[in-house]
Amino acid sequence: MKRITKNVFAFWKGKKTILFNRINFQRVYLENNSSPILLYKAAKALEKKTPSIKFKPFRLKKVRVEATPECNCRCDYCLIYKNNLKQVNSPMDRAVTKKIVAFYQKNIKHGSLMIIGAEPLLNWPAVKLFIKKIKDPIKIFSNGTIINQEILDTLRKNQNVKLIISLDGRRVDNRRRKFQNGKETYSTVLKNIKIFRENGCNLGIACLCTNENVGHLYKIAKFFANNLRIKYLGISFPHYIKKEFRGITDLKVEKYAEQMIKIFEFAVKNKIYVDQLAKRFSPLVTGSFRFYACKLLGEQKTFYPNGEETFCTKIDSLNNSQKYNLEYFQSVIPINNEFCQNCPAIGICGGGCFWDGITRFKNGVDERECILNNRLLEHFLWNIYFADKKKITLGKKFKRLIL
Repeated sequence: MKRITKNVFAFWKGKKTILFNRINFQRVYLENNSSPILLYKAAKALEKKTPSIKFKPFRLKKVRVEATPECNCRCDYCLIYKNNLKQVNSPMDRAVTKKIVAFYQKNIKHGSLMIIGAEPLLNWPAVKLFIKKIKDPIKIFSNGTIINQEILDTLRKNQNVKLIISLDGRRVDNRRRKFQNGKETYSTVLKNIKIFRENGCNLGIACLCTNENVGHLYKIAKFFANNLRIKYLGISFPHYIKKEFRGITDLKVEKYAEQMIKIFEFAVKNKIYVDQLAKRFSPLVTGSFRFYACKLLGEQKTFYPNGEETFCTKIDSLNNSQKYNLEYFQSVIPINNEFCQNCPAIGICGGGCFWDGITRFKNGVDERECILNNRLLEHFLWNIYFADKKKITLGKKFKRLIL
């Protein structure tokens, strides 16, 4: 890969060349080892088409609620309990739930709701009320250990609700997920996934990648899709935690990138949605610049169990959290960040998680994204190249990975 002009980069494979504009995602293909003069001429023409872009806050599309700070598990790398996050000591009550429902119905059109915890299904009355009142897409992030007939019936009848279950792979991959008594959750979660699936519930899986499972993420993705028959996946790298187990969560990102490239091929072939791939791949097809990864920049509102609004519950735990305001977040997204100005992947990145950018690095962005997105970008572009050459409609071939 080589930078040719300010916004146009060249990628080579044998005698083939892709010229890529990182701002508008337009591409020019050159064949047979085009001369440097022809290459530069084509790059200049592509550069002239570069639009002037500037970040503007997006409309509010999403509400994120912490239904309860309570959990029946104590996973080794828990983001909440290993960071001493600010906690409200009681679950969200009915009055607060109704206020958030009213806020959603007044302010959001065709948006979505995210319900998290600790373990949100421990506060089933609040979750049930959200499901009853909001008919837009709802995602509930759960450890998968809570199940009863009422939950099954409600989820089956409301297919707009996706239950996303935490599972890091097979038994050997999942041993860090534990109940409070130290017993591993794996057997319980697998049994419950089968019950949820047999009852027609809409399911997804959230897999956390650590140094213990990064080497076989591809096999894990195949296990989820082929054995568990779940084709909505999240395979994320870990957030920063202050306490022990940093060794397994300080991820070798190069290995993660290698595995995600293999998973991309599997996902395209088998029509599987993988969140971390779709969010980065979609801009190349839709032409929509990805200004940010975290939606707190105006697109999302987050509420504590007591109804208090915040940008980020993790950042609230920092001693100087008040300095991290909307102006700060806007200043460090890639399009406004000096650190990111030479990156060919600036348009698909978004800068990662603000919490990780603050706690792990000094430039405000999660620099693990630099390695990942540059590797993915080149792989994505060659996939698009070969589809274009075969005159295959991108929206058809890559349908499950386009948002």
